[in-house]
Amino acid sequence: MITYKISKNGNTTKVFAQDGENIVGCGEILIALDCADIIDIEVRAEYRRRGIGRNILSLLIAATKDSGVETITLEVRKSNAAAQNLYESFGFRPISVRERYYDDKEDAVVMQLKCS
Repeated sequence: MITYKISKNGNTTKVFAQDGENIVGCGEILIALDCADIIDIEVRAEYRRRGIGRNILSLLIAATKDSGVETITLEVRKSNAAAQNLYESFGFRPISVRERYYDDKEDAVVMQLKCS
């Protein structure tokens, strides 16, 4: 059974998905004034397609409630259609592209969710 633990430190919230003692997924969001940036969401390959990423994303978004956040942004690899579809299902929309953003020079799609 997958359990979720939330850790808050100042304006940063981290979510950990655990299968027993093993961390199988994690995510992090940074809140700064009226905007937030999802820094990372990762799920181990053998645990994907089980809703873990969706649950992590939901918990990260929930962490912004009552904080005055108006927008949440994130970057996703241009080639990662599955992640883009997940984000779009939560209401994120592409707003720009950051060329050669990743170490391997792949572009990043910047996506944004308007919270208010």
